[in-house]
Amino acid sequence: MSSLTTTLGRGAAAGLAAGVPQVILAQAEARVLDLPGDRADIGPRFVRRVAERFDAEVGPALRWVVAGGFHFGYAAWWGVVYALLQRWRPAQPHVGGPLLGALIYTLAFSPWGVATQTGTERSVEVRPTRETLLHWTAALSFALTLAYLFARLEHRPASAHDPVW
Repeated sequence: MSSLTTTLGRGAAAGLAAGVPQVILAQAEARVLDLPGDRADIGPRFVRRVAERFDAEVGPALRWVVAGGFHFGYAAWWGVVYALLQRWRPAQPHVGGPLLGALIYTLAFSPWGVATQTGTERSVEVRPTRETLLHWTAALSFALTLAYLFARLEHRPASAHDPVW
C-alpha cells in the first residue's frame, strides 16, 4: 500500500481529471433534455448567489473564473475524500463510486443541499424532473469516473476477476 501522501495525491489527481468529463456530460445532457443553456452551468449561478448574500458585485467574467476554481477545488477535495475512504474501507469502483455520487447529490442538490439552500437550484418540490436527472448524472458521472481513475492510479483491479490494469 502506498503512503498516505501518495494516496491523497492520487485521489486529488483523479478528482481533478474526473471534473472534466463531468462538465462535458452535463452540457451534452442539458442539450439532449432540452434544458435552457445555463441549467448545466451551476458554478456561476452559485457564485452569483453567494455574492448576493454578501451584497457583493461579481461580474460575469469573474463569476466564471471563481466558479472554475471552485469546481476544480471541490473535484480535488472529493478525490482526497474518496482516497481516505478507500484507505479506511476499500470498495470496488462500481460500489464506491455510486455511494460517493449519492453523498455528493445529497450535500449539493437534495432539500438539505448547498445548491438548494442557497437558491442556486430550485427546491426539489418544484424542480423539473429533467433538472434532477441532470444533477444526478453530474454527481454520478463524476463519482464513477473518480472511482475508476483512482483504482487505476492505485493499480487496483476493478473487481476480483479483473487483472491489474
